[in-house]
Amino acid sequence: MNVLRVMRPADYFTLLNAALGLCAMLLAAQQRGHASLELAVLFVLLAAAADGLDGFFARKLGSSPLGASLDSLADLISFGAAPSLIAVLAFNLSILAWPAAIFYLACAALRLARFNIADRGDNFFEGLPVPAAGIALSASVFLDSSYFTVLLMPILALLMVSSISYPKLRDARVYGLLGLALLAALILFWQKNDLPLAAALLAAIILIYLISPVVISCLRKEK
Repeated sequence: MNVLRVMRPADYFTLLNAALGLCAMLLAAQQRGHASLELAVLFVLLAAAADGLDGFFARKLGSSPLGASLDSLADLISFGAAPSLIAVLAFNLSILAWPAAIFYLACAALRLARFNIADRGDNFFEGLPVPAAGIALSASVFLDSSYFTVLLMPILALLMVSSISYPKLRDARVYGLLGLALLAALILFWQKNDLPLAAALLAAIILIYLISPVVISCLRKEK
């Protein structure tokens, strides 16, 4: 198979996702102060945007035979490896904290592998999606608490490999609200006016998504 001939438009956004994830890791590894860290988190957010675009184009224009596997590989880079590396380097965590990062990465890989072989429903994901976990972990470093970030890694890891049903966001209005929230966070990151506020905004978005299964379950019981 000539991979260049079978590639579809969505695959190019998937490769962009992977490239942005690598850029995030390279920036985090530079260790040139807060500026490199800010840019590293920014590139994780840009990777999330590219990940959303590849799904959009796959649904509109079709996907290639490479699509699903390529997407999982890119997500493992951008939302598995990159956030765990950012977390470790942001606080110069000792080797005693490394198992939390390793556990996070391992669960991200397991979550993506399960996704590739599972029957895919139209409305729900099984387990917390890896991009959501990656954004949450990356943004947590700006709350300036190493203890919170280290504790967050195994929590997100367990949610990724859980059987909890998380809704797929397909509504255009939801995408619009998320896009505005992410744009606001990106502006705050870029202008460097209030990094804790930007992190809190991203954390609020993820928190709403994290509790969405509970809300959905309650609504179903009321009907």
